[in-house]
Amino acid sequence: MFQSMEEVMDYLYSRESKLGMDFGLARMENLLKELRNPEKSFQSIHIAGSNGKGSTLNALKEILMAQGLKVGSFTSPHLEKVNERMMINETMISDEEIIEHMNTLYPLLEEGQVGYRATFFEIITILSFLYFQKKEMDIALIETGLGGRLDCTNVITPLLSIITSISLEHTNILGNTLAEIASEKAGIIKHGVPVISGVTEEEPATAIMEYAKVQDANLYCINKEIFVNEPSQVQDGQYFSFKMGHTTLEQIDLKMLGRHQVNNAALAIAAVRLLIEKYHLEISENSIRQGLAKAHWAGRFEVLPGHIILDGAHNPAGMKVLLETLQTRYPDLNYHFVFTALQDKDYNQVLSMVDEQAASIIFTEIDFKRAASAQELFEKSKMDKKKAIINWQEAIDYALNHRTINDLVIVTGSLYFLALARPYIMKNS
Repeated sequence: MFQSMEEVMDYLYSRESKLGMDFGLARMENLLKELRNPEKSFQSIHIAGSNGKGSTLNALKEILMAQGLKVGSFTSPHLEKVNERMMINETMISDEEIIEHMNTLYPLLEEGQVGYRATFFEIITILSFLYFQKKEMDIALIETGLGGRLDCTNVITPLLSIITSISLEHTNILGNTLAEIASEKAGIIKHGVPVISGVTEEEPATAIMEYAKVQDANLYCINKEIFVNEPSQVQDGQYFSFKMGHTTLEQIDLKMLGRHQVNNAALAIAAVRLLIEKYHLEISENSIRQGLAKAHWAGRFEVLPGHIILDGAHNPAGMKVLLETLQTRYPDLNYHFVFTALQDKDYNQVLSMVDEQAASIIFTEIDFKRAASAQELFEKSKMDKKKAIINWQEAIDYALNHRTINDLVIVTGSLYFLALARPYIMKNS
């Protein structure tokens, strides 16, 4: 039995290194059955997508909290500690609660039991379900880990499903085309359950529409049923207008930066509208405005003092919106990147995009089994002004120590990198 968080995390990480990724729902369903199906004890909203899941979830969460609701959230990955993944409103699950639920689950994980080959993510997901069951929330917001159809979170039957975006990612698992990946993400759509989509490209949008039709699920899409205008930029954020059916909201203040965040916020508002219309929840316009004015998401175009930007752009779509947001918010500054990536990401295309706009790039690496090496990234870049500094702390220090008043330091390339870099920068800068 576990006595400390250190024991819990050592156990979980040892399983991750031993078992890796192993997709399928049968093991998850068998484990949950042994636990008397805690996932059926609460109402939920399920969110999938290549980018924007966390931002959309957080925008929706802030709106619901502004209304006074008790909201659970399950997200990944974490930035500083695993407790961040499981929250009730703004409070993380405690170490003591994780230990308690792990001790409940542990007998089912031993050799010969139904959960013997349960993965890190499956265990964390089940812990969240046990936690939410005990806390008796109004609603839980559940983010997929990878994909949708075979993602272990896909054992829930939610009130609504949301698909934020589609881009080429994890092609060895999800498929080689946008349509194939969209079909995997669309696997979260349940029969008769409404689905909201932020996917605008024709190929993946068509795949989602076809899947929703088979499931007899009403589909609400950006630019078809959901409309937003181009945002206006202000010093500390932006504002935009929203229209869906008979609902129109003008000049909505949004703290999160970037044009893509307007679409994410619109998906959250659309979810609220459906919760009101189909499930008769009471959520006021004032709660929508208050929530979006407050919503932010650490590591997603996060601006720190001293001209530092943290962003978890880990694929071409994410880097595209990062660069667009830089051009919109800071068109006259020089962009100096501290960059690393995972080997299973399309970092070649990401690097070509960064090469075009960077004043300089420092390549580094992290101690993670799927991490690319600094030298490998350095050699792929066509940039003239570049360095490889293996130690990521030294790479960050170098960038910060050489900046001028006309420079921005952008730390990016992987959320796993940000999980290390963010607390380091906030402590030392």
